[in-house]
Amino acid sequence: MDDLQPGRRVVVRYALDPGDTHSTSDALGVITDADEAGVEIDTKRGPLRIARAQILLVHEVPPAPTKAGRTHEIVSAVDLRRISAAAWLPQDVSWLHVENLRNEGSESGADMSLLQKGWLLRNSESATRRANSCLPVSDSGLGWEQALDAVEEWYRTREKPSRIQIYSADDSSALAPECEGLAPLLSARGYTPSEAVLLLTGATAEAAAGASSPAEAAAPGLLIDVADAPTPEHFAAWTSQRSPGDAPDSAEAFRALIAADQPCEFVTAYAAHPDGSRSMVAACRVVERSKWGVVTNLITRPDLRRRGAGRSVAQAAAALLAQRGVRSYLVDIEAGNEASINLFTSLGATVRHRSWYAEQR
Repeated sequence: MDDLQPGRRVVVRYALDPGDTHSTSDALGVITDADEAGVEIDTKRGPLRIARAQILLVHEVPPAPTKAGRTHEIVSAVDLRRISAAAWLPQDVSWLHVENLRNEGSESGADMSLLQKGWLLRNSESATRRANSCLPVSDSGLGWEQALDAVEEWYRTREKPSRIQIYSADDSSALAPECEGLAPLLSARGYTPSEAVLLLTGATAEAAAGASSPAEAAAPGLLIDVADAPTPEHFAAWTSQRSPGDAPDSAEAFRALIAADQPCEFVTAYAAHPDGSRSMVAACRVVERSKWGVVTNLITRPDLRRRGAGRSVAQAAAALLAQRGVRSYLVDIEAGNEASINLFTSLGATVRHRSWYAEQR
């Protein structure tokens, strides 16, 4: 069952006794472990282990709301960070948690999958910070100082600088509980924070602005295309923004990273020419995770900005998600990118929280 993956919040209907479909029960929670024999779900009543032979039905559900309100406004900062991270995962990842460390030291450790809780460690040869940083998600069970020691060692073995993605619980500079204990340690160890990155959320139906399909979102003179793979033209546009100091192989790693999440789609606005040809003017990547849409890699040709192409792509992405019954979306935008922030706020999105990449120099 594809829905039985650690990190997903699900409702599982299961038989109380194997083979008996008349006596059943339901479990709601986040999957923390899954193997061939069964799954472990973190429910309100505590961990629950269910054998696969007893599972009758699995349905993925959005993260639990933290208060009353519209869907995109009531999910916690840590769940938003989980969703965002799930849409941009490199191959080299690990979960820092005391139970995982114990399993590694046991004789059967090699046969046990990692519990997906604690701190998410990410490493890639790409230059993207989200794929090269540690994200505190839940208590690691190690204590702040010992956990940070383990993070630094993990990156040291990969010959990479230690980088932590810390975040606030709301649109302020006050860190969320999941990472608030890091502040004094990072300062004492010489970590330098990056510019703030804003996470905005919005309703797909509102952002689609009346478009019932991606094609209907096209501004005059533009055509909207939705594809399940990027073209060389997409990569040329994205890699043109690379820093001169990036490693030579980072572009290839970026290619592998951007197409790694399946399913993901690429929404593109093309300018139609009289001779029948077309040229790309704007594009973005759209991934669905936990019944949320994640919009990444929005780019517009520099000479055609402020002409509606970026707006057309954003609205088309929202229409695509709404068409599938996905009600909410999120997007991470650097605080200095006023054009993108203004675009999404004009489509009804609001800033939910801020994050920073603290790097050890």
